[in-house]
Amino acid sequence: MGDLLGLSLGPRCGLRRAVGASTWLARGVALEADQPEAAMAAYRRALAGCPSFADAHNNLGRLLHQRGELAEAELHYRAALAAEASSLHWFNLGVALDDQQRRDAAIEAYREALALEPAMREAHLNLARLLDQRGRGTGQPADLQAAVRHLAQYRRLRA
Repeated sequence: MGDLLGLSLGPRCGLRRAVGASTWLARGVALEADQPEAAMAAYRRALAGCPSFADAHNNLGRLLHQRGELAEAELHYRAALAAEASSLHWFNLGVALDDQQRRDAAIEAYREALALEPAMREAHLNLARLLDQRGRGTGQPADLQAAVRHLAQYRRLRA
């Protein structure tokens, strides 16, 4: 066919590999600091290739959370948990629920995070704060005692 045009185009190009979900995840991570919109697009591409990619759901949820899109962030954290139950995903879900003023649900999410990773300092601190608020509001000494225990654990882990 090159001869018909009077050109020599050389040999044909070989086959190319599609960009995989993990490559899109890595691109998203690289773009987060300077181009969060492009990072979100990369995470969405990763999810298009692998809808159960927990890390892509988590990272996309975190960026949405930072933009104040709490309900959509919650959906992605829950999707991450459906794919892989990890303390990080439970913790991020707890923060999203807390930011939506759904404190009882946030308390449960932080407890789940701590069940998987008992040394997660931030979960102890957030749980202590919520239990203290709930205990003071309802007059439940059990919540206040648990708040003190979690705060003490946070301080031990900080040292």
